Amino acid sequence: MADSFKGSLSSTEVAEAVKEALLAKDANLEVLTYGISDGGEGFAETVTNARGGKMVEMEAHDALLRPIKTHYGLMDDCAVMDVASVVGLSMLKIMEQNPWKATSFGVGEMILHILKHGARKIIIGLGGSATNDCGRGMLEAMIGAKRVSDCMMEWPYGMRKSRNDLQEALHEVKGLDDCKFIIATDVENPLIGPNGATHMFAAQKGASPAILPRLEQRNRKFGQMLETQTGRSIVDQPGAGAAGGIGAALMTMKHWKMQRGIDLLMDLYDIRSLMQSASMIITGEGCIDRQTLCGKAPYGIGMMAKEMGIPCVALCGQQSDDFDLTLAPWTKIVQVSPPEQTLSESMRPEVVRENIIQSIKRLKI
Repeated sequence: MADSFKGSLSSTEVAEAVKEALLAKDANLEVLTYGISDGGEGFAETVTNARGGKMVEMEAHDALLRPIKTHYGLMDDCAVMDVASVVGLSMLKIMEQNPWKATSFGVGEMILHILKHGARKIIIGLGGSATNDCGRGMLEAMIGAKRVSDCMMEWPYGMRKSRNDLQEALHEVKGLDDCKFIIATDVENPLIGPNGATHMFAAQKGASPAILPRLEQRNRKFGQMLETQTGRSIVDQPGAGAAGGIGAALMTMKHWKMQRGIDLLMDLYDIRSLMQSASMIITGEGCIDRQTLCGKAPYGIGMMAKEMGIPCVALCGQQSDDFDLTLAPWTKIVQVSPPEQTLSESMRPEVVRENIIQSIKRLKI
């Protein structure tokens, strides 16, 4: 039940490597594997497969507005998408990462495509985005850049041009008023502040320390506009800072609710029932750090295993020392990458796979 090792192996590939190593140790073991995602990479495929749906291909634009082919899942009148498949950080080269320029425009394109095809419930995974635009690009794709700019325009004395222009524009999008959004995210960060989108996540998306104040100010201004236009409290809401603030923009929709991605998958798989007969749980992700303890998939799996008294091992490519180990729910944390390996070497898919296999073979069961 491991999450993906971002940039290296998918959740399913990690699970298969673990299974291969366990069966090499003991061919009589019964090993069950499940792909999981807390809202980031692979979320749409994971949920769609669990629900017996189909993937739909479409054309959109990535975070730098380059045309790409992407996809989402469809199950009857319900669609599932993840922002990582359209404006994902992993889709950009390191030199291309720039949260000042990156836009969530492609997310809005995907939502419109889903609405056009009749779905009126959208499960949207927020994780792994390259953006920090507070969802402005998403809204521009849905209602037009001019309408969004008009909403930002101020008359003298700080008065907005129109208090309800944003809601009126969204109302004009066919099918949007009837659409229910399930926002799946692994973080509870607000939009702004020391724990907000900019200060918590922008650096890992390529932001330099010098640009952080500008990014924060931009999100603050846009978030305040969202609150003025909707009359709702948004910027301080848990999850508003997810995916560079796309969470905040989704809170302007008529029908929405926030749900942890791992909780959603646990319900789909009925993981608690599956765990009851398990003698050991193996989970993990590419890097285990303090963000992991904020509700990411491996943490959710570990907490459930701990509650049920089942040993749980967390695998990772790297383990950070920026969190309190006493708060970790796992029985053991195993860093699969040998200390002598360089980061670039340890992230090669074939190397990661072999590291996982060798680590499991050394693991005492």
